[in-house]
Amino acid sequence: MQKADLKIWAVNLDCASGDISLLSTSERVRAARLKRPRDRERSLQAHCAIRRILANELERDPRHLEFDTTAGGKPFLSRPSQDLQFNLSHSGRHGLIGVANDRSVGVDIEVRRPISDLLGVVPEVATPREAKLLKHLPTGQVHFAFFELWTRKEAVLKALGRGFSIDPRELEVGIGPGRSYVNFDGRIWTVESLAISSSVAAAAAIDGELGTSLAVSSAE
Repeated sequence: MQKADLKIWAVNLDCASGDISLLSTSERVRAARLKRPRDRERSLQAHCAIRRILANELERDPRHLEFDTTAGGKPFLSRPSQDLQFNLSHSGRHGLIGVANDRSVGVDIEVRRPISDLLGVVPEVATPREAKLLKHLPTGQVHFAFFELWTRKEAVLKALGRGFSIDPRELEVGIGPGRSYVNFDGRIWTVESLAISSSVAAAAAIDGELGTSLAVSSAE
């Protein structure tokens, strides 16, 4: 199999200046369902960023892009018909977008936040081996490592397009940062943690072996 290439963009959704007129009615309706005005604005800006990035990759007018979702709810580009695949995640003001040619891709970003019963949550997410590794970390490292683990799992599950219909305890991605190759669902996945900022954990996953080192570009 030819090695894959993956492009990653990070966007500050509170500073983005996307043209909301680019968005479809369905994109605006989904954002309008969010209760908090700031969350609605961030969702709109995230989808503006996707349109700008994909339009630039395809050299098309962003207004002419059309999207649909798979049976599992994963968005994809339906027009123009292309092999370009993408994934979006956002948490707080942080957005993350991954784009790849002809390969399933998933990204996840999470603002690090306190979890009152962290060790109680771990068995609901981690494999027995991952849980054991977390348990033996110094106390000050467990919180950081848990969010690395969580985003790595979420990135693979989003790439698969079936989300949490798959038990995350079935998927072992390891607790360390950096790149790993995960054999799951009959395929090899490249999974890599991303350095965005100290306040967030982030990861990307792609079907196959990644042919290049990952760099995160800024998309304002």
